[in-house]
Amino acid sequence: MRRPGTDLRRHALRTAAVSTALVAAALAAVLAATDLIVEHSLTAAVDQRLADWMGEVAGAGGNAAVADSDFDAPILSWIALPGGRCTPVGNAPALPSGLCSAGGPASAAVNGIPFRVEGRRLASGALTVAGESLAPASRQLSDVVLAELVVGPLLLVVVFAGSLAIGSRVGGSVERMRQRQLAFTADASHELRTPLSVIKAETDVALAGGDRSLRPALTRVSGEIGRMRRIVEDLLWLARFDSEPEPPEPADIDLVTAAAVAVERFAALAQARSLSLEVESPELTLPISIPPDWLERLIGVLLDNACRHARSRVVVGVRALPGRRVEMSVSDDGEGISESELPRIFDRFHRATAGGEGAGLGLAIADAVVRSSGGRWDVSPAQGGGARFAVAWPLGRAAQPISRTTLPTAPSRTAS
Repeated sequence: MRRPGTDLRRHALRTAAVSTALVAAALAAVLAATDLIVEHSLTAAVDQRLADWMGEVAGAGGNAAVADSDFDAPILSWIALPGGRCTPVGNAPALPSGLCSAGGPASAAVNGIPFRVEGRRLASGALTVAGESLAPASRQLSDVVLAELVVGPLLLVVVFAGSLAIGSRVGGSVERMRQRQLAFTADASHELRTPLSVIKAETDVALAGGDRSLRPALTRVSGEIGRMRRIVEDLLWLARFDSEPEPPEPADIDLVTAAAVAVERFAALAQARSLSLEVESPELTLPISIPPDWLERLIGVLLDNACRHARSRVVVGVRALPGRRVEMSVSDDGEGISESELPRIFDRFHRATAGGEGAGLGLAIADAVVRSSGGRWDVSPAQGGGARFAVAWPLGRAAQPISRTTLPTAPSRTAS
């Protein structure tokens, strides 16, 4: 069983991780959109400068000459000649022939450098092509991306830390409230157990007396007291199970022997109800790692439940499964469990049948044990009718199936 503090930390970490993942996804989408907007704005600014430059050239009578220009100048220009060739103006590099007839703004590589070029036919009839390197814009965009790569992870760290702190703070309050509730349940169950025991004892003494006029009423009172006492015991066990900071120390227990001992323990109950109680197990030692009182409680709940619902037969089975696992099952030939009831059979105070003797806590106890011991349920209809409750566990630590032929074991028994 995991400690409540461990569960709280895991829940807070899971909440913080989910929050951070959602923020990361939203941040990635926002930053990607921001990069596209920045890139579009930088390119639009270059296009605007090219258009302004073309306007100035047109106003100067079509003179595109740029004095003392070099390749690093903001704007370079070319004059288109017949035959599709371009003459560079100043120190502009040679322009690829495909760009000499450029019209509207277009991106192209000039000497391996990304350029934005635009062509316009002036009033003189000459086609002038102007271009500006996109390298400065690319550097600005790279600076923006670098800033995002630095700030983004820092923001996610802050979000994760903040979510973890908030989750731990809120979860701590909830956990303290839960612990107070568990402590109240345990204390109330403990306090109720003593007066119920006294009332039960006094009722038994009265039943042993000679006044037969009170016997029917006292018998009913005694039965109800016994039922209330079982409910209190189950509540107390669940409360202690939920509130224990540390689980009991597990031990490697032979499941075959445990099943045989449980069948022996329930033999009298089965005989009183005219039931056949059998155990089917291989000649192997199949150990599992579980606290002994947990396993005893689990088998007891399953056998008691099966004996209350069986018509004539209850079978306890133990077998080895592939993948170093072992399964224990308890089957009965009773009315079975409807499909609609299966999702709720382990809920506390839920009874699958209207006319049951229990309070709906037994299977909740069994489920708590199975989940906390690493087991896995398999609830299904039994062959020939009824219900089959099976639990599979990994084999015990450093354990191997051992032949039982050399070990003293309890034999398979049938109680009827």
